[in-house]
Amino acid sequence: MLRYYAAASAIVVVAILILLALPRPHPDVPSGPQYHGGPGTPRPGGNDPDPRASESVGGVAPWALSAVPECFHQESEAHGPAAFVAARLPAEARRLPPGSTLAAADCTLAVGTDTLTLRRGAEHLIVPPQTRAYALSERLAVLRLAGAKSDLRVYRRVSGGRP
Repeated sequence: MLRYYAAASAIVVVAILILLALPRPHPDVPSGPQYHGGPGTPRPGGNDPDPRASESVGGVAPWALSAVPECFHQESEAHGPAAFVAARLPAEARRLPPGSTLAAADCTLAVGTDTLTLRRGAEHLIVPPQTRAYALSERLAVLRLAGAKSDLRVYRRVSGGRP
């Protein structure tokens, strides 16, 4: 009888190990259906009231400033509990008020109430809610709160076209 218990236990352990080895989705990636509010079928370009609208790139991205090293060069980052990350915020940082804008190379960063919008030509990226921007001379600190965890990234603004 012990032989059957040992075999059943081995099967359960192997099944658990297999389930743990399978890839799991990242917690920040939404699961389930994602709906798009745009038209279902594309029209010919001649009917488009703004031809640049179909060429623009946009989206919601917590890493938006890291995606344009021509404008912002990431120097450091900290992730973890809010108290840990807040301690990493440079002492000379002053919070940028909503409605202010910041220029770096050919990018413009607009500070909203709790979001940031990065515009570069036809591209626009939005850093999701619960985001605060802090100015530090030629650097910028972006603090994003996500529940009990926080994310702090410090960037150097690019004045020409190189970091």
